[in-house]
Amino acid sequence: MTAIPLQPHFEYRLWGGERLKRFGFQFKDASIGEAWTASARPNKGSIVTAGPFAGMTLEKLYNEQRELFGIEAQTFPLLIKWIDSNEDLSVQVHPNNELARLLENEPYGKNECWYILDAPAGAEILYGHTFESKDTLQQSLSDSHVMSGLSRKHVSQGDFIYVPAGTVHALTKGVCVLEIQQSSDTTYRLYDYGRLEQATGKARELHISKGAQATFTPHIDYMEPPLPLDHFRTRLTHNPYFFVEKWMITQHEIVETDTFRLLSVVDGTIEVDGVSFDIGATLILPANQSFHLSGEATCIVTGVAPLTKPMARIGIDIGGTQTRVAVVSTDGRVEKQFKFKTRPHLGLDQLLHQIALIVGQFKLEYDIAQVGIAAPGPLDLKHGSFLTPPNLPNWHYQAIVEPLHNRLHLPVTLENDANAAALAEAKFGAGRHVDSMFYVTVSTGIGGGFVYKQQLISGAHNSAGEVGNMIIRTDGPTHPTLNSGALETRASGTALHERALKKGFSNSTTLLHNDSERDMFVDDLATGLANIIHTIDPDLIVLGGGVTASAPLYWNQLQDAVAMRVYPHLRGETPLVLHQLQGDAGVIGAAFLS
Repeated sequence: MTAIPLQPHFEYRLWGGERLKRFGFQFKDASIGEAWTASARPNKGSIVTAGPFAGMTLEKLYNEQRELFGIEAQTFPLLIKWIDSNEDLSVQVHPNNELARLLENEPYGKNECWYILDAPAGAEILYGHTFESKDTLQQSLSDSHVMSGLSRKHVSQGDFIYVPAGTVHALTKGVCVLEIQQSSDTTYRLYDYGRLEQATGKARELHISKGAQATFTPHIDYMEPPLPLDHFRTRLTHNPYFFVEKWMITQHEIVETDTFRLLSVVDGTIEVDGVSFDIGATLILPANQSFHLSGEATCIVTGVAPLTKPMARIGIDIGGTQTRVAVVSTDGRVEKQFKFKTRPHLGLDQLLHQIALIVGQFKLEYDIAQVGIAAPGPLDLKHGSFLTPPNLPNWHYQAIVEPLHNRLHLPVTLENDANAAALAEAKFGAGRHVDSMFYVTVSTGIGGGFVYKQQLISGAHNSAGEVGNMIIRTDGPTHPTLNSGALETRASGTALHERALKKGFSNSTTLLHNDSERDMFVDDLATGLANIIHTIDPDLIVLGGGVTASAPLYWNQLQDAVAMRVYPHLRGETPLVLHQLQGDAGVIGAAFLS
């Protein structure tokens, strides 16, 4: 059985136009906004155009020839659309499976994704919001003031964006996309700019109550890095509802299918078993077949993933500004994550609710063994509680491990964020080839962690590595909780920012361009690093944190300054290196806490 080509179903839209013709589609009607190239929706189905099943709708093909697909879903689970946003689309949100069954008696909710086919320079889409509660969201919707609380995301041709059900979103004028989604046409329209339908002269219906019920509030932002599969295939997403891959065909390739694939040609021309297909074509590659591909083409390919659940670890990194919840693979790779604003002023229950919501999403796809939390100190690790983290003032002396365990029914471990980052760098980053590594994070504050043979050394009172409170100058500035002249009061990002403001510099980076100010920073940080070397004699010191973004300004000078502060026989024996895991170290280390 060779590929099965499909003829699209076209949909009029108030905001549509004629730009889909640029992608090979042919139609006579005006304001065509969507071409449904793989649809099994009733009365809106795609039709097979060639081969033994020519003339059959995709719905009928799926119902009568199930062996072509290799899945057991009761109804065909996917829908592919090519969308021309000739004007701004309405602000909308989609329900998840559970809510779709409850409110609409529909089998599927609407998780979807977009491959950006075309976008004007500087294009932005609406994606997410800043409302902190469903009450404030619904009030804003009722008052037609919702636009002031919506977030924007820059997009350009070739970008890929996953839009989980519950995410407020809207495409904007000039953006064309290939949309892959669950087979659902349920959309809750939240705001429509006061537009009127030409045929009726009336405004389109809004769905404020259902939309507010469906929306993630506060907003949760989804991120999933692309994963190269081989020399021509890259996975863009893999989730409980579908997977999406980008295939770059430049030579002869042979692919084999287990379950069916839907292949859409978004650029160039591809030959499948000797039959040529141009841009705009969508084909079914039936299950359990082998296909010969050639030509010069970019294709977006989707299908339904098997229902097996791999084992996974969850890492949570709680910061003063944002919190991230990630699935981490056994080799230390962040597979996917959600992030959201921490908002400690809302209370700890709000944080626990959002974490539980995200872990619930991950449980649909993974068999989760454990959950680790990295959080700013000081912490009471014995009782799983915050003590007095400066960036989380509303949560002082509150327990987090036990209440989160009670919500998730999973083992939960808590650790200082610097220690978690140190563990990650030791296992998977800059320190993976040595026995002993000390990690120093120079960020808002200064923290540290010591790892020996990939085990954290926490100390008798879980305070080992707290180098931020190390005294390096007797005449240093005072601090409410730190020692006068402590390293953090001299060399942290906060200290540099305050000094920049006091000295009339625009920011800390500008401050470090000044020779005397840079010398002072290097002297202070080098003193702290030399003290670490003399105290524990590690194989390696790894520096991370936001201030290392300016490392080119001071790195060579810092190396020399540390060498001048240690015994002669130690000079050059303890390399200083920059972190490798960047902003992922916290969630990776948290996932591997035991």
